[in-house]
Amino acid sequence: MTPPAPGAELSADELRAVQAGALAKVDRWCREHGVPYYLAYGTLLGAVRHGGPIPWDDDVDVMLPRAAYDRLVRELAADGPPWLSVSTSPQRPEWPLPYAKVCDDRTTLVEALADPVAMGVNVDVFPLDAVPAGRARRRTQAAALRFLRWAVELHYVDGVRARGWHGPVALRVARPLLRLLPVRVLVGATTWVAAHPGRPSGRLGVRVGSFDWSVPAAALGEPVEVDFAGLRCLAPADADAVLTTLYGDYRTPPPAHQQVSHHAFTARWR
Repeated sequence: MTPPAPGAELSADELRAVQAGALAKVDRWCREHGVPYYLAYGTLLGAVRHGGPIPWDDDVDVMLPRAAYDRLVRELAADGPPWLSVSTSPQRPEWPLPYAKVCDDRTTLVEALADPVAMGVNVDVFPLDAVPAGRARRRTQAAALRFLRWAVELHYVDGVRARGWHGPVALRVARPLLRLLPVRVLVGATTWVAAHPGRPSGRLGVRVGSFDWSVPAAALGEPVEVDFAGLRCLAPADADAVLTTLYGDYRTPPPAHQQVSHHAFTARWR
């Protein structure tokens, strides 16, 4: 692909092509190194329901078991082309997310956030972590992850809301206090809590995304091939169970007025 003039905004087709290129690099690296991965979220839904991207979705997501995720984060960029990078914490102290993005550095992507972080058009890469076995431990861990997710969002999202009658007051007090903590500390704490469940329950899920979910480990299982717009990718063994957990009746597309992107960003060529 020959990019147009530096600074030119990517068209929708160019955005899809760059994302597909990054996804292909992730897929090839994982297969060459025997590292399991799965399509995730809307990307998995698109593969199952549409045979490719959801027409109104504009990001690409994959997920890996924690050990495989850690290896990919450490090794992918060194094994890939020079334009490929992996953004994550603690490699980037300012990185505000407890998961990684595999970026195409021939592009820039600016998100509509209070304090956006420099990156290229990317693939989101999420770790899969175990859910604790005991009810008390599950509740404690889930509460800690909710708090840390909220605390991290206070650093870079202006529109974070606090619920209840005391919410606005709590938000006004909490925001300046929590912003005294470097975001890398909060992201590191999130990672530690998610990656140390104690005695596992046999369920796995993405504990560090925008919401916490899990399925029986067997639903992920040995990855199976699916078609994603001509690219053969890997999906959970029981994609139906995963998608039902995430979306309920996922086979029925939403009404037309809900077929809109939930992401706000501008992507340009460098």
